[in-house]
Amino acid sequence: MFLESIDIKHFRNLTDIHLEFSPGFNVFYGANAQGKSNLLEAIYTLAFLKGFRGDRLPDLIEFDASGAQLSTLLNREGAKTRLSLALESHTRHAYIDGSPCTRARDYMGILRAILFIPMDVSIQQAAPQLRRTWLDKMVFNLKPAYLLDLEQYQKLVKQKSAALRCEHPDTALLDVYDAQIFPVASRLIEARYQYLQLLAPHITRVFSKIFDESFDCFPVYKSATRTENIVFGKDMPTPLQAVLEGYRNHQSGARHKELARQQIASGPHRDDWGFELNGRHARYYASQGQQRAMSLAIKIAEIECLKQEAGIEPVFLLDDVSSELDPVRHKRLFEYLNAISAQTFLTTTSRHHVPIENVAHIFRVENGRITSE
Repeated sequence: MFLESIDIKHFRNLTDIHLEFSPGFNVFYGANAQGKSNLLEAIYTLAFLKGFRGDRLPDLIEFDASGAQLSTLLNREGAKTRLSLALESHTRHAYIDGSPCTRARDYMGILRAILFIPMDVSIQQAAPQLRRTWLDKMVFNLKPAYLLDLEQYQKLVKQKSAALRCEHPDTALLDVYDAQIFPVASRLIEARYQYLQLLAPHITRVFSKIFDESFDCFPVYKSATRTENIVFGKDMPTPLQAVLEGYRNHQSGARHKELARQQIASGPHRDDWGFELNGRHARYYASQGQQRAMSLAIKIAEIECLKQEAGIEPVFLLDDVSSELDPVRHKRLFEYLNAISAQTFLTTTSRHHVPIENVAHIFRVENGRITSE
């Protein structure tokens, strides 16, 4: 999978851009605040229908413009698809090969993209909601149907939460919501569990090979219904059936607590995940350098997992990665990146920060203008 070209009009500070790409590395360099990240965000928006720096559509539109337009020609093993978006201040319109697409579920998943931005290095210290969003996007990239269950679950949680906040909650109605929520929540938990099982060996290998061979790095899942983390890739993890059974038991016995707190006590929207380094929780014991390394390792591991499990090489978006690593890890990272075949879009302040052998295109970015070199 790779992008052959992109057309951008009035997206952030990119007024009128047409670029053509090749498989391999496409490097964008220039000073800060010139529009490099905006180019990556345009690609990300074409994949996920929203930007990565907030959900407000007006923020994506160039100042004084009435709307923005994005279009890309996607090549998937020789089959070409045109994806287009028209963004207005309060709505967006998506098109597939020129035909309107009215449901996000029919559009998302066509262009698979994996993003790394500097703020990702602090994911271990971020709010659990942000980590859940990370995980949900990874599962979605492998199994786009996951979005259907996630949307249904979020709708049911919203409805039950509203019922719990009533002055006199209807317990019979709460029973109905519980019966509807459990099977959907179970599918979400199962999908996350299975994904982390698949991802674990990739994370362990990438982290050891590129960043720190003296540490064992394993993903962990924290269920709101269990006191111990579920560790993947180390030993046999807690069986999935035991996790689901624990969730069912907790749900059935949590009514009094939910009524008292007026909020749902457990479920995928309250779970968390992270890493374990040599048997210790990375959030509390990993150095800043190790946390940066883990954030990058998981992105590369996600590419490898998607390729191995689904035969898909996603588009890789790397924003200013050079600023996040020390020289040794920086060198190892690019040695590793040289070996992967996924189309990569990489931004940097200097082209000399990118020791890549197979660069397909180099672009200079200055004041919203992008020129090929």
